[in-house]
Amino acid sequence: MKISSFTHSGMVRTNNEDSCLVVPPWSNIALEKGVCMFVVADGMGGQNAGEIASGMAVKITAEWLEQNTIDQLSISLVEDLISQINQQIWNYAQKNPDAAGMGTTYTMMIIKGSDAIVGHIGDSRLYRYRDDKLEQITNDHSLVAEQVKSGKLSPEQARVHPTRHILSRVLGPRQFVVPDIFKLELKENDVFLICSDGVNGMIEDKKIAEIIKTVDLPELAQAIIEAANAGGGKDNCTAVSFCIDQLPFVIPGRFSFDRLRDIISHWRDAGTI
Repeated sequence: MKISSFTHSGMVRTNNEDSCLVVPPWSNIALEKGVCMFVVADGMGGQNAGEIASGMAVKITAEWLEQNTIDQLSISLVEDLISQINQQIWNYAQKNPDAAGMGTTYTMMIIKGSDAIVGHIGDSRLYRYRDDKLEQITNDHSLVAEQVKSGKLSPEQARVHPTRHILSRVLGPRQFVVPDIFKLELKENDVFLICSDGVNGMIEDKKIAEIIKTVDLPELAQAIIEAANAGGGKDNCTAVSFCIDQLPFVIPGRFSFDRLRDIISHWRDAGTI
C-alpha cells in the first residue's frame, strides 16, 4: 500500500480545525490489530471548539483501535465507534459552555484482508479513482446536497450557493446521530482520497482526477492541497490518499523484510531520509 497525507490551514484562516489519522500497515497498531485505517475530520464551532471536536474524533478513534480486538469487520463495529465519538463530543460541550454546539465531520475507512467499511457523516468526502474515473463514494450531508438530490439545485448552483456550508448531519451538536456506514468493494490498484471540503470546495472533481492521474501517489496529497490553495484556499484543507496494491490486503510481519522495505520506502517518499 502507498500512502500520502497532508493538511494545511489554507490561505485565509490562521488556525487549522481539520484533523486526520493514518494507520499504515507497517505501524505497530496495524501489526497488532491486523487492520489499517484512515480518517479525516473537519471541525466547526467558536472559540477553537471546531479544532477540539475534530481532535477528539481522531483521538477517540485511535484509542478505540488500541482497545478493541478486531477479528472481523462489521457495520455494528463502526456504528459503535462513531456513537462513542459523538457521545464524548456531546458530553464535552455540555460541560464547557464555550464549546456549546461544536461539531465535526467524520469520514473514515478501515480495511482488513479484502474487506473495507466506510463510516461517514458531514461533508468531508471519500473518492475512489478506478479505471481512469473518479467517483465520489460518500454523500454530502448538507442542505444544498439535499436540494441537488431533490432536483431543486444543479451541482453547478450548489458549488456557489450561499448556504452550501450549512450541514444537516455532523458529530457533536446532537446527542444521537445517524451516520452512513457501508461495506465497500476493493479492487487492486484502486486509489482512494479522503478530503475535507476545503479541497473540493476550491477545485472541481475533474481537477482532482487530473492530479491523481498525473502525480505519483507519495506526492499526491500535497499536490491536491497545493491546488486547493492555488484555487483560493478559503478554508482549511486536508487530504489523505492511498492505493491498494494487492488483495487480499496483508499486514507484514513485525520483523519481516516486507515491513522494513515499506517503512524505508515511506520515509524516502516523504523526504525524511
